[in-house]
Amino acid sequence: MRTLVGTMLCVAALLASEVSRAAVPTSVPSGCDGSALSRRAYLAGYQQGTVLVDRAWLTVNDCDQLEHFSDIVYQDLQSFVLGGTSSYVVCRYTGVVDGSMAEVDNLWLKCGGDCCDEGILLGQLAGEMYCQLSIMLHGLANPDMFARRPVHMCGYAYQGCCDSNFVGTSRSVPMCLQYTNTPYFDVWDDTRLMQCVYTPPDPVTLKDDQPKK
Repeated sequence: MRTLVGTMLCVAALLASEVSRAAVPTSVPSGCDGSALSRRAYLAGYQQGTVLVDRAWLTVNDCDQLEHFSDIVYQDLQSFVLGGTSSYVVCRYTGVVDGSMAEVDNLWLKCGGDCCDEGILLGQLAGEMYCQLSIMLHGLANPDMFARRPVHMCGYAYQGCCDSNFVGTSRSVPMCLQYTNTPYFDVWDDTRLMQCVYTPPDPVTLKDDQPKK
């Protein structure tokens, strides 16, 4: 448990920097790297996601209220529903989610927040993203088509809680359930691995067998 002085110093640092944001990525998911428009859509969404999280933080502005902050972030992201299946729409949406996850991790690190609690939130966000994409695109062809590996500073407590909530979230959506089983099980399981594992695997170590439509 952090001391009150530690918490106050943390909040002061965040405010002094006007909420230091996660760095803009230098690469995009493979599904958004096919055209300049898709790439721009992803990067614009990523920046939008960081702003969304920063605004949520400023309404809380307290490292001891990370649970309330998590609720706000999750509710805000639930309002982003895919309105089509074009590459622009999909890449913009995944950029928003990825940017939000990266900024949550950035703030969590600054606050010294509980690793399991962060895993719970990001596992939930990753599960929601997987379901949104799978339902709209009728299944993903490979695990990193529209998903990036987030960088986490937490340890294995994060991984276990993220795993659990990714599985629980994705399997609680009736229309998504089919995309967590054969023939999509490997894509679903590898997506969980990429989003939740403490030490992300190299893409070549993921399973070679992909779902057949």
